[in-house]
Amino acid sequence: MAPLFETQPLEEFRVSSELVRLGEIGFLYTDIASQRWKRDKRLVDEGQDALALVINLDGKAAGVAGANDFLQMPGSAVITDQSQTSLHDSAGGRSIGFSVPRRMAIEAGLDVASLHGVVLNPAEVSMLASHLLQVREALPRFSEEDAPRLGQTMLDLLVLTLKGAQRTDAPGFREDPATLVLRARQEIHEHLGSPGLTIANLCRKLGVSRSTLHRVFEDRGGVQAYIRDLRLDAARQTLLNPDSGERIGDIAERLGFSDAAHLSRLFKARFGETPSDCRARSSLSR
Repeated sequence: MAPLFETQPLEEFRVSSELVRLGEIGFLYTDIASQRWKRDKRLVDEGQDALALVINLDGKAAGVAGANDFLQMPGSAVITDQSQTSLHDSAGGRSIGFSVPRRMAIEAGLDVASLHGVVLNPAEVSMLASHLLQVREALPRFSEEDAPRLGQTMLDLLVLTLKGAQRTDAPGFREDPATLVLRARQEIHEHLGSPGLTIANLCRKLGVSRSTLHRVFEDRGGVQAYIRDLRLDAARQTLLNPDSGERIGDIAERLGFSDAAHLSRLFKARFGETPSDCRARSSLSR
């Protein structure tokens, strides 16, 4: 036994919890007040080498897992690698989840380190959440010798959930780079002008790490350069369209640039002329 977190209550403390050992897998149901949870290097070094999944049945949580920011809404799940540091605040409420020894998770084909801080949305985790709740209700009907098999069902369903959501880079689940690029391109094109189109959000949506995303876009100068160039190309097409009278400032806002000056600076670096010059040249050539 070893402590998992240093905790700090954020409201009057209350807790009700159930912990069941299902073979090597720990199954936990908790109703707890708002807390700050800190797992620093000292606690990591003390042991508890496991992969944990927690589903918020109600309430929210937000924090950082390693270098990854995460936001967990009601009904969603967050996965953490307990061999890495984390810090998060929970709004309190009910949660259900389990922890599996790192060795077992790796043997099941999971890349545990890359899953640290991955959030699964309610649709992605619904099958697993339903199963965990049903297991909790059904536990009294099973004997102690059934425990390891019940625990294994949780790990098996986590594997299937991750496969269905394409949420891991583990060798057993590795997505073909060309397929990942197609998914990333589709996501980028659909949200090209959105200020929410950030590398962190893109990684979260695609279920991959920053390093993986950078690797598949490396020949394009990286994903940030790819997004910037797409936005500049879209701006240039608008400026070259004789039927478009859209103001340059409006084009900049629509395509996710901070302002017209930002667009002009990048546009000139890319095309050797300002947006105004591009529009004027297009008008002269008509």
